[in-house]
Amino acid sequence: MEKIGEFTIFVFNCEKMILGKKERDYRIRVARITKVNIKHNNINVPDGYEVDHIFPVSYGELLGLPPHVIADINNLQIITKEDNSKKSNKCDSIPLFIQQYMLGITKEELDRRSKIRKKLGIEIAKKNGVYKGRKLGASETREQFLSKPKIKEVVRLLEEGMKCKHISQQLNIHVNTVTKVRKYINGE
Repeated sequence: MEKIGEFTIFVFNCEKMILGKKERDYRIRVARITKVNIKHNNINVPDGYEVDHIFPVSYGELLGLPPHVIADINNLQIITKEDNSKKSNKCDSIPLFIQQYMLGITKEELDRRSKIRKKLGIEIAKKNGVYKGRKLGASETREQFLSKPKIKEVVRLLEEGMKCKHISQQLNIHVNTVTKVRKYINGE
């Protein structure tokens, strides 16, 4: 033993023992959450198959990701035992939701960025004379809207008590159009 190494080895061994315990605890928590997710989503694992974490548990522990992220249903796949043992802890790609978690990007932030990109695209299209938006003065009054034959049918079905979703499916029009008609006839 080296003089400096003696103390270092002792500390290193203690850290290794603690890490080993933490690692086991992490794997146990991931396994418990995974089982709950499988049961909650009514996933049936046939004989000869196993549930595999696409992004390995060992990587999640190494990167400090919470167990619920690694045990998420989107990170699970059912593969044969043979394929699972071949895969080991290999990872070809990181699932998008884990990337987003790691980057701290929320859905709202992604939506906000998407809206900005759309606005920029419209501005560029307008500058290039390509934009085909609604023509000026193309709006219609309530009376004009409600006098259309298909809209009259929507009104009739709404008065019969049919749900918006069913009307939308039956008449092959968007549910938002049916909702708009309902608001118009209710005076909203």
